[in-house]
Amino acid sequence: MKILRFFATTVLLSLLMTTSCYPPVPVSPDIFGVHVSCHYNDSYDDYMWIFQVWVDHPIQLQDIREVEVFLYNAYGEISYFDLRPDGKYLWNDIAIEQNTNLTCGRWYDVDVVATDYYGSTDDLQSYYQ
Repeated sequence: MKILRFFATTVLLSLLMTTSCYPPVPVSPDIFGVHVSCHYNDSYDDYMWIFQVWVDHPIQLQDIREVEVFLYNAYGEISYFDLRPDGKYLWNDIAIEQNTNLTCGRWYDVDVVATDYYGSTDDLQSYYQ
């Protein structure tokens, strides 16, 4: 009986020790929507680029530090936009085309990266045409 009790205690202690040694599961932002568009604006007499990204965070929304958008064209040129929070989940930015190296109607690969204050990230790849 002592051997059985010793064996059960050893198994229980080893289970407790191995499960408590694992680090907590990391959490990260969750990008759940991306919208990139280009429209002509008469008041600026130029095209306007609109970037909208919807991001959630499993702990709290205030933990999201930044949301960035990278656009790559066929020639390897990169355009970068740092979005601002606007509402509960929405991060956005608007840019006049003359202030960018973008051309409305061209094909772009779009990479979106959301980073929180803990260093965790989420990324989503899309395209604009």
